[in-house]
Amino acid sequence: MKVPTPTVIICPGNGCSNIRQSNWYGIIYEKLIEKNIPCICKDFPDPLHARRDRWVPFMRSVAEESSPGDPSNVILVGHSSGAQAALRYTELYPVHGVVLVSATYSDLGDAHERMSGYYPQGDTNPYLFQDMLTNCKRECWYQFHSDDDPFIPLYEAEKIRDGLGLSSTYNMLSGRSHFFDYFDELETVIDVLISED
Repeated sequence: MKVPTPTVIICPGNGCSNIRQSNWYGIIYEKLIEKNIPCICKDFPDPLHARRDRWVPFMRSVAEESSPGDPSNVILVGHSSGAQAALRYTELYPVHGVVLVSATYSDLGDAHERMSGYYPQGDTNPYLFQDMLTNCKRECWYQFHSDDDPFIPLYEAEKIRDGLGLSSTYNMLSGRSHFFDYFDELETVIDVLISED
């Protein structure tokens, strides 16, 4: 029996109250739908604060609704705060694949980001990278970062890369800022993940 095509779930950055009109989310949604790849691009609750205790359960409900027979048959595409949510989601639940765009390791000393609940604080709230890799095999993780991101220094992304043990699926693309604009490489890696068994 043919395995259903994984559903792509777009996990936005914070501050997006209409995600189809924000950044590249609506563009990639339309491109995937045109290719008959199921995609969910809907507004997240608590868009300003993007709190972990609201976003991760919401993502789980979206996965269960979009793929009721197998909620693991999803690909999470997370940008900025959405990347943090994707990391924490996969500590708990299996997924088909993950694409991280502009992910950070720490809250960078920002109190608002700290309140979201994603980031390690000293010895508390550590990232459970091994659980993430148990729930999504290493070759199905992709990461994008830019060397001129105005918010997240490159070394922050590299700590995520190293925690996951990524090499060939880590992509440092020069001059892309915080990836506010659509980039073709995103569609390419989603196509690769769709074809993964």
